Amino acid sequence: MQRRIRFTRKVIDALPPCPASHGSSEVEYTSEEAPPGLRLVVTKRGMKSWLFRYVMPNPTGPGTKRAIKVGVHPGMEPAEAIRVCLDLRAQIAAGIDPQQMKQDAAQEITLDTFFKEEYWVSAKLLRSADDVESRWRLHISPTFGKLRFRDLKTADIVRFHDAKRVELCAATSNRLLALLKRVINVAIMHEHCDRNPCRGIRMHPEENIRDRTLSGDELRRFINALAQEPARVAADFFMFALATAARREECLQMKWSEVFIDEGIWRLPGGRAKSKKSRVIPLNEVALQVLASRAEGSKGVYVFEGKDGKPLSNPSRAWRRVITRAGITDLKVHDLRRSAATLLINHGGNMTQASNLLGHAPGSTLTATRYAFLGNEQLRDAAQRLSSVLTAASVNSPTSS
Repeated sequence: MQRRIRFTRKVIDALPPCPASHGSSEVEYTSEEAPPGLRLVVTKRGMKSWLFRYVMPNPTGPGTKRAIKVGVHPGMEPAEAIRVCLDLRAQIAAGIDPQQMKQDAAQEITLDTFFKEEYWVSAKLLRSADDVESRWRLHISPTFGKLRFRDLKTADIVRFHDAKRVELCAATSNRLLALLKRVINVAIMHEHCDRNPCRGIRMHPEENIRDRTLSGDELRRFINALAQEPARVAADFFMFALATAARREECLQMKWSEVFIDEGIWRLPGGRAKSKKSRVIPLNEVALQVLASRAEGSKGVYVFEGKDGKPLSNPSRAWRRVITRAGITDLKVHDLRRSAATLLINHGGNMTQASNLLGHAPGSTLTATRYAFLGNEQLRDAAQRLSSVLTAASVNSPTSS
């Protein structure tokens, strides 16, 4: 096999994978036009990368053979690989070991730094980018973000995984573990670490269908607790989420420019919708009352504004106060969405209306059924819809009697 080639894009692109019969897992190519030590490595899967081999002088004995990965193809052009190789040779001539420098830097990099500067470069192009970012920012970063990769311990990750199951649910806990594991695997590819402490941790069994909803006296206590909540932005967010059945992040990131009060609608742009399709959400009387409350003195961009003009990020403390005050257990913010669909059906609505309210794709009856769990309650004949149900619950709450 010809191991000496020209380092040009055309030649490199045409190189076949390392033969299966080859004694090694990869084959290396050199070029007369490149500085000594620069290699192009091709694996049996056809992946190509740039490698720099060198000997680090030792004043007291033979030099030490070293190798350092400098880039991948496609991505790093041959001219850039040559320039990097020349820079590395200059460092060696000055007595600096490039591999040791890279190892020292890798030992100091934190998970947050890696996520923001390296992992996010490609992850932000994913369809699930918003979920990835929020999971990292809200859950993983506070616990592990400031740590270096060498400080990660399997036992700490197991405790984190178990705690999130209790705090959130098994499915969310598993998604967080999967994200952390994936980020570390990419860090291994980038040579920031050589092991993944997530390996071997078993996922929690998941209950695919959650049927928790608010209704009856529990609904009245919840609305009463919202009225007493001192964090008014958070309380209004909870009520608005219940009144519209919109998703948590769709509400939290909501801008005034999306609201058309005169038309009584909220135009949710496709870029923020889970389905990536824009949709129009009708604003009932309860939702309009919340918006009127938020509009008083508001000068910001976001409807539910937090600190420094940014949207409210994680109202978990307010949520815990509300459900504790209401004497409610095992209720999550996302359950408000399911509760809205169930209340609609219990008061004369149908599955199609529930599906439309939730913003599901046409014909998605299975998903609509999941969010419209009826328990032991029978469908009522009343023509009331969601707004009238919430209004009645508010009027009949203990503070209003």
